[in-house]
Amino acid sequence: MAKKLDHKGFNKDNLHYKLFAIATPIIVQNLVHYIQLQVDMAMLGHSNTQYLSAIGNVLFPYNIIISFLTALSAGATVLISHSIGGKSLNSAQRYSEVSFFFNLLVALPFFLILLFLSHTLMTWMGTSEQINLYATQYMKYLSFSVLFLGIELSIVAILQGVGKTRAIMIAAIIQTVTNIFFDWVLIYGHWGFPKLGIRGAAIATSIASLLGMIYLIVAYITTKRLPFKTKFKGILNPRWKIQKRNVIVGLPYGLEAILWSFGQIVIIRMVNEIDDYAAGIYVLISRIQAATFFFYLGIAKATMVLVGQEIGAGNRQQASHISYLSLRYAFALCMVASALFLVFPEQILSVFTSEEGLIKGAVPLLTIVSITIFPVTVNVVIGNAIRGFKDTKWMFFTQSFGTIFTITISAILLFIFNLNLIGVFITVLFDEFIRAFMNYMHFRGLIRPLHNKKINSGIRPEPNIRIISDAMQKIKS
Repeated sequence: MAKKLDHKGFNKDNLHYKLFAIATPIIVQNLVHYIQLQVDMAMLGHSNTQYLSAIGNVLFPYNIIISFLTALSAGATVLISHSIGGKSLNSAQRYSEVSFFFNLLVALPFFLILLFLSHTLMTWMGTSEQINLYATQYMKYLSFSVLFLGIELSIVAILQGVGKTRAIMIAAIIQTVTNIFFDWVLIYGHWGFPKLGIRGAAIATSIASLLGMIYLIVAYITTKRLPFKTKFKGILNPRWKIQKRNVIVGLPYGLEAILWSFGQIVIIRMVNEIDDYAAGIYVLISRIQAATFFFYLGIAKATMVLVGQEIGAGNRQQASHISYLSLRYAFALCMVASALFLVFPEQILSVFTSEEGLIKGAVPLLTIVSITIFPVTVNVVIGNAIRGFKDTKWMFFTQSFGTIFTITISAILLFIFNLNLIGVFITVLFDEFIRAFMNYMHFRGLIRPLHNKKINSGIRPEPNIRIISDAMQKIKS
């Protein structure tokens, strides 16, 4: 039977504390990476506007690689959390050791591809000669960050699976601060360094990734807060049978992310058919929505870890309670964000751009987004709860549906009914609502076995037990 929680105090045994102890560092990590990206793009844009196009082309293959590596790590996170919940520390240790070996093994060829085939990749992307030159320079130096990610993501998977995420946050802060500093030094040529432009930005990112990885290694080796320790001997003794489980759980997660990215690229391509102005508005709204997304994504990641631990321990009821608690917190955040979008739309938009035309065109779209973020929250939070059950294939299925639906309906509304961006954002709204319903009903199906078991065994719902217990106490007194 699940341990009864005391929700009156905010202490270490309290579920609210556990949720935010995991979620807060992840939220901070996401926000500092977001700030890093915005500063990075701003510095490059001031140096040469063509750099932005070059980076945009590089990020497509780069993000696919990151999604694949993250997928392998996500599988390890879920399996480690299940093992921790089931008190199977040896299994958790083996998942971590095997994850280290195979993440490094997979990262190495990706590093070599980006390093030596960057020009070929950019040619396949259909870039112009000048953009190809800039993109090739950027990709070659950025490739080293992929090599470091093999180790970094392995440690992140372990720490998230155990529920100790503070070191991840600190590493993200170190990466962001050092990246911005080296951007300033290497892009513009300060402190006696040569002015390297876009190459300087890539070098800065790789240096920052190296320093973040070094901190995570030191923090992981020296910490005494983990229930198990990864052994070097175990890393050198990989077993495909164990890694296969990581792949089975994690691969659908990576494919889901790739599908979403593919859908976004197709939509942007369609929006570009309208005009550059429309594309600017679409990117502007996406940047604003991303800022809110990072908050409830942190809660969702914490949900996946805690649900995984409770399912591993056989506590479906507790897993259900965690999921609904997380959803309430995420909805509260959405209510605040939605109110701000509706009351102060122009002021929020002016933070990201000073062009009055963009702001005027984006205001009605921000109104739609103020509604859209609610079903998005359901998909993110409940989706991660479903992943905590090791059911990552379902989320891949719903994302497949969503990608096809969004591309198809957006194209119809854009090019047949001439609804422009309004048509795109209405399509996204309906897609998120449909998938929110599908995901929620599937989640109810996952927790229903517990309810059916109680009914079949004649066990009364817990509130009735509490009422009978209180009545017996009154009789005794």
